[in-house]
Amino acid sequence: MKKRRGKQMILWVGSLLLLMVISACSTSANSSITDELKEESEKTVQYTTITGERVEIPADPKRVVYIGQTLGDFLAMEIPVVGNNLPQDVPSYYEGRLEGIVDIGNPGDLETILSLKPDLIINGYYKADPEQHEAFSKIATTIPFNPALPYTGRVKEMGNIFGKQEEAAQWIAQFETKSKNMFDQFDLEEGETATIFYQLGKKLYVMGNRSLGAIIYGDNGFAVPPAVQENIIDVEGVSFVDITEEALLEFAGDHLFVIVQDDEESKTEADRLLQRPIWTTLPAVQKGNVHVVPNEWNTDNLLALEQIFEQMPKWMAQQ
Repeated sequence: MKKRRGKQMILWVGSLLLLMVISACSTSANSSITDELKEESEKTVQYTTITGERVEIPADPKRVVYIGQTLGDFLAMEIPVVGNNLPQDVPSYYEGRLEGIVDIGNPGDLETILSLKPDLIINGYYKADPEQHEAFSKIATTIPFNPALPYTGRVKEMGNIFGKQEEAAQWIAQFETKSKNMFDQFDLEEGETATIFYQLGKKLYVMGNRSLGAIIYGDNGFAVPPAVQENIIDVEGVSFVDITEEALLEFAGDHLFVIVQDDEESKTEADRLLQRPIWTTLPAVQKGNVHVVPNEWNTDNLLALEQIFEQMPKWMAQQ
């Protein structure tokens, strides 16, 4: 009987020791994995910002706060954005894509951003408020970004930031092909021009080669009217200018793309403009080359571009 109990005791002690060894190995393995993940998340790479500053940024950021209006680029490229100054009127192409992204306000509430624990902040408003930019940098590595660049420039820069250079090149090539195929359908004559007018409240603007203009005046698109070239595109830091009705003839091209801000004042002013005698004297109006564009499409972010090349032939068909 004593021998049996002795054997049972030996077996029990042996089992306990074995469990302790297995547990220790498991703990060691889990600790090793955790350390590896932590080390991976803490890896950094050297990056030269658009202002020429050399900084260290996360090699594989997991929680990005983007302050800017081209969120569609980040969504299309599957960048892990946790916070953004979300648009008040959500465009249709964002439908179902904003879940999990916190609205940080405009241009960005510090407490809200801090609560998101970002490992990288990308600031598209760095020029407007340098002090705010400095405040962001105390929360996490903050780099300046220019959302006003045409999509080709923005996407290339994003490829550099996130190590997605090859993917960025693929996006650009894809949309250049779509642009060429679309404009081939229109069978434009050599030098055929277009102008983008934007009605915002009581002010009428002419747009340059940014946002929708990046598509209209792309390599495969319309020619630029001389007044647009001289007063907007050739002037550093200028993306649009406001004009009087008397200047319509000077800026108007062979085709007119008309964008109206989605509010009552803008709509009322646009209706008034379209009924003015000076509007009816424009050659493009007389030829039926006026194309009304919903305000949400005044962009060239990647998510919108996936649909703009399908929408534009519909606008061109309008008379």
